[in-house]
Amino acid sequence: MKPADASTAPDNRAGHSPMTFNMSTTPPVDNDSSGIPHGGVDPIGGRVETGADLDWRRLRAIEAIWDVETIGVLSCLGIGKHWKCLELGAGAGSIARWLAYQCPRGRVIATEVDLRFLDGPGVRNFDAIFHDAVEGDDFPDGYFDLIHARAILAHLPDRQAVIDRAARWLAPGGWLVVEEPALFPVDSSPNVLFRRCMEAYAETMARCLGTDLRWSRALPTALTDAGLRASGIRVAAVPVGDGGPGDEFWRVCWRQVGPEMVSTGLLTPEELEDAMDQFEDPEFMDLSWALVSAWAFKP
Repeated sequence: MKPADASTAPDNRAGHSPMTFNMSTTPPVDNDSSGIPHGGVDPIGGRVETGADLDWRRLRAIEAIWDVETIGVLSCLGIGKHWKCLELGAGAGSIARWLAYQCPRGRVIATEVDLRFLDGPGVRNFDAIFHDAVEGDDFPDGYFDLIHARAILAHLPDRQAVIDRAARWLAPGGWLVVEEPALFPVDSSPNVLFRRCMEAYAETMARCLGTDLRWSRALPTALTDAGLRASGIRVAAVPVGDGGPGDEFWRVCWRQVGPEMVSTGLLTPEELEDAMDQFEDPEFMDLSWALVSAWAFKP
């Protein structure tokens, strides 16, 4: 694949910005209009946890849960050393940094709306920028060899529009890889309390952010609707109760979203506390959500 001319790419370095981006390194406030707090009073024990601490723990848990799966998918594409890659919603940046080392003669642009935890690997081919995937400026059409998005589109009501934009930004032969969570493993959980807590989380996220934790089941269709040619799909469920990163992730999420789950009557404080205690129970083991990975290329 012939790389696009680097002069057409957006860049956040001084004197090298053919496109204008609303870039900032200012951390957001700890509460937003969604009603979901990033930190605050624990509804169980009254303990105050900072938003930055909880957000960092959540992002690191996501990396520990899913990076191996993501790297496995991306490695199958035969990434070239000259590739230009875009990581949408890069989080704490582990996959973007990995891509930067796979493409030493190319370029990796990592985007986020919250840059607090997005650090680069200290190499020239990596740029971290503030960018909104829904309303942010366009990248050049036909520029990227690879675009990857993980666990962001399910939280965006206008998710198909983002996929359509990403498809335009791909060069012919370029790949779009989308990985999103799916709730279906929870539907058959024999653990009534765990299932109720997970469903309360999904309902709260849907009401506050527009999150759809069942949309990922239709990912291949979403990719082909954008004019891409679907190539593959795979699923990896996330265990809980094994002392692994899945436990850490849900501890953090339920502390962040728990106040809203309780205040709306979806759970009582006692039910939330009991659900959290299950992670310490050696008899407890279950499946939480899954990661659906789908990839397609531009003809």
